[in-house]
Amino acid sequence: MKSAILVLYLSFLVALTAGLSFAGEWHIESVDTTGSVGDYNSIALDSADNPHISYYDWANMYDLKYARYDGSSWQIESIDTTGDVGEWTSIALDSSQNPHISYLDDTNADLKYAYYNGSSWQIESVDTAGDVGYFTSIALDSSQNPHISYSDGTNWCLKYAYFDGSSWQIESLDTVRSAGGCTSIALDSSQNPHISYYDYVGGNLKYAHYEGSFWQIETVDTMNDVGWSSSIALDSSQNPHISYCDATNEYLMYAYSDGSSWQIESLDIMGEWGGHTSITLDSLDNSHISYYDYAYGDLKYAYYDGLSWQFESVDTVGNVGIYTSIALDSSQNPHISYYDTSNGDLKYAWYVPTLGINLTSFTAAPQDNTIFLHWQVETTQGEQIAGFNLYRREITSVAESAPCSCKANSLPLQEKDAGWTKVNPSLITGQNPYAYTDGDVVGGITYEYKLEAVLADESTEILGTASCAPTPPAFGIVSLYPNPASETMTCLLSVPDAGTVELELYDLSGRMVWEKQINVSEPNEMSAVLDVSSLASGVYTLQATCGGVQASARCVVAR
Repeated sequence: MKSAILVLYLSFLVALTAGLSFAGEWHIESVDTTGSVGDYNSIALDSADNPHISYYDWANMYDLKYARYDGSSWQIESIDTTGDVGEWTSIALDSSQNPHISYLDDTNADLKYAYYNGSSWQIESVDTAGDVGYFTSIALDSSQNPHISYSDGTNWCLKYAYFDGSSWQIESLDTVRSAGGCTSIALDSSQNPHISYYDYVGGNLKYAHYEGSFWQIETVDTMNDVGWSSSIALDSSQNPHISYCDATNEYLMYAYSDGSSWQIESLDIMGEWGGHTSITLDSLDNSHISYYDYAYGDLKYAYYDGLSWQFESVDTVGNVGIYTSIALDSSQNPHISYYDTSNGDLKYAWYVPTLGINLTSFTAAPQDNTIFLHWQVETTQGEQIAGFNLYRREITSVAESAPCSCKANSLPLQEKDAGWTKVNPSLITGQNPYAYTDGDVVGGITYEYKLEAVLADESTEILGTASCAPTPPAFGIVSLYPNPASETMTCLLSVPDAGTVELELYDLSGRMVWEKQINVSEPNEMSAVLDVSSLASGVYTLQATCGGVQASARCVVAR
């Protein structure tokens, strides 16, 4: 069967930070799918870089649950089943790799603590004085004793509990009305606690730290309603770094102390970004932040590569990313636990880097009843490439994202590592650039291809993916690039019939801010350049119309 193919190009960004390499990929798993599970999750990695996750089972028994990967499979346990328990969990591992978890007992309104002693779980009620235990965060000191920050829901103040080796000591730190939400704790090298938290009344980000003999409390950010979803980490100089949300503008925010003053940055400002943040630092003191994109319902990840901030969408299938928690493995690669709201699942994403082969291009094109694949690579560290493998899977539909937080799936609901079939019967060899013709294709089916390099030592690395769909194509917007853009943006259109194409750009209020008409004399793919240099930073919708058929796509202008 003869069919034309619409080729979609996938570009890749170079990641310069330690542990992240060009053309690596995110792997995604559903860990627990037994109902609505995964709220209030928290992640920690053991010495073998295996994840341990605490979380809440909301739909079934209202239990505290715990999942750990043992190197070959996930082991899942219900830890506390005595009532409605398990909200606001936080996990830390001791030197023996045993988990310690703080959480809320909502039935009794208590702060609770569970830990594994090597043979069984031990559970304690830490604070029972009033409605306490919200927004818990746990850290272990060098003696493996727990330190917990949390909120007092009766007095709405910041509280702190620690075990001194024989008993629990409890302190009320910030007793200003409605202080103490969204707490996060870290211990410095002297075992002194540092806590970031939210002041509900003032709408401020605050920070409390123990100086060895007294508590010091500071207001870090007072611009707008800021401080929600705070998360703290300390660098090698013991200076705090805090990620949080600007609830007024819905920005992802970041504050750090340089030793003398606070520096504050707005990181992701393109609309409803920045919820449910979690921060950690790598060995170079560079920040890594996982967070939830409210506008599109996506899990996102931001990291500082030593020169600038880099941003990635990690999981975009469904409404995902609430209650994110991040940790870095021994190679400085991120691991993120989070909640899939669409399916009610606990999910886990981790990044796998490549070895040093740069994929400079990877395309697919029609040739009668076949698909012609072409790619070019360059090596940066002297790798010897033995050949390549191609893997293929079918994509049954591609839906346009809805303009709300509960969007349509952009791909069928499938894991990133699922559904692939090897195309080539033997290793693909030749000279750079490389090519391969896939003759086992059927018209009317959209295919996605994954390219794998095989090195001389038999190690492998995934370089990237490309997709292609059969024609005749409908009228539509194929791609917008670059996106985000600051000066100009190119719109690639599929125009199956001659006619007039009308392009209109609208801001979020529905006001048209740009328009253009293009006369098309014959069916073709065509491009149009949008001048966005005079537009304010923000999210816009491009609407294209031809012959009564409309198509739209979202784009971002960033300064």
